[in-house]
Amino acid sequence: MEEVPLLKRLSEKYAGQVQIVGISTDENVERVDRVVKEKGMTWSILSDGRGFDGPIPTAYHVQGTPDLFVLDGDSRIVRRFTSATEIEATVEPLLARRR
Repeated sequence: MEEVPLLKRLSEKYAGQVQIVGISTDENVERVDRVVKEKGMTWSILSDGRGFDGPIPTAYHVQGTPDLFVLDGDSRIVRRFTSATEIEATVEPLLARRR
């Protein structure tokens, strides 16, 4: 949760160019909804309420939080991170190639 302000900044900076999507491993979907509202998260958060065993975390092999991914335009994973502080250094060159 401590990186939410950074993710908000990145979401605003790259609006229309980059899509941020969160995968929640919480087992309480109502709590996820409440936290999203309280923290002012404007990006999509996928939550099935089944923890790490749910189909979404399982599909992406999520083993801890945060577990962050950058996907390319073809939805392939380019890089995986444990901190949002590293995202911008990966995103900028990808966007530069598209310009």
